[in-house]
Amino acid sequence: MKIGIVGNGKIVPVAIEAMIQGNITISSLWCRNKEKGKPIVEKYHIPHQYDDYDQFLQDDSYDTVYIALVNTLHYAYAKQALLAHKHVIVEKPFTIHSKEAKELKELANQNGCMLFEAIISRYSPNYERLKQVIHKVGNIKLIQANYSQYSSRYDAFKDGIVTPTFDPEYYGGALYDLNVYNVHFVVGLFGIPSNVHYFGNDAPNGVDTSGVLVLEYDGFKAVCTGAKDSSSPSFITIQGEDGTIRYPNRPGYIYQGSFTEQKSQDGVSIDVVDGSHPMMDEFLCIQDVIVNHDYERMNAWLTQSIEVISVLETAYQLYSCAA
Repeated sequence: MKIGIVGNGKIVPVAIEAMIQGNITISSLWCRNKEKGKPIVEKYHIPHQYDDYDQFLQDDSYDTVYIALVNTLHYAYAKQALLAHKHVIVEKPFTIHSKEAKELKELANQNGCMLFEAIISRYSPNYERLKQVIHKVGNIKLIQANYSQYSSRYDAFKDGIVTPTFDPEYYGGALYDLNVYNVHFVVGLFGIPSNVHYFGNDAPNGVDTSGVLVLEYDGFKAVCTGAKDSSSPSFITIQGEDGTIRYPNRPGYIYQGSFTEQKSQDGVSIDVVDGSHPMMDEFLCIQDVIVNHDYERMNAWLTQSIEVISVLETAYQLYSCAA
């Protein structure tokens, strides 16, 4: 897998570092403003740089596009890359609307391309292990997933400076930016919930700076909290009649997991890997699927991405109607 990167946002250097650790080649970078992309190109010695997307897609030095743009651009840029017969990795959220996600999945299969959402929990060996041991908690009663992180852009937002991360026109806000991790964690285990409820704290411009999402399943509820206007320790707990599984990290970073029996005070580790770079694991797992032409696995993941977007879409519609 050889990568061409689209964008120059904060996630891009993090992703590049992970790719380098995984010995993945980065050959090109596209950025609308060439001067803004230049520091990344120079720091990481990326051979080719473009500010024309059509020319970028004609570059045959790479086979896979990694898209790290604002949420509302994911669909259009991914579609164009698939039509150029490139494999595509799209940062979360996969798309804004489920119909867009379904179209991209169909387009990938029609063009013999591979398509992925970059959501790190999905590619974690510890997440796969969780699926094998979750029965230990017995009948599940409650799931709590919290990802609350004070945004580096929130102070500026309060001063009237609105960046895409707090702009409802770009589907900024806590639901699509942070709660998406919680939703992926839950939906990846249990599928589409029977009911969705979202209670957002809205700013004057209508964006949800924090919020609580409640997913109803048969016999249990999942409470997903995301905040960009305040902080608290992030965690995941799965509570059942026979015990509890805990992760003392933000959803996505699936490690330090433990299972505690109902009448015990001592937790037992359920991890199979420890200390690996989660984004490196993500890219290496995607690379393995591409190399082995594993369309069955790719399509299963895309189905899950569509389910997650459907949940977010429903929640956002309810929130918008209530606002």
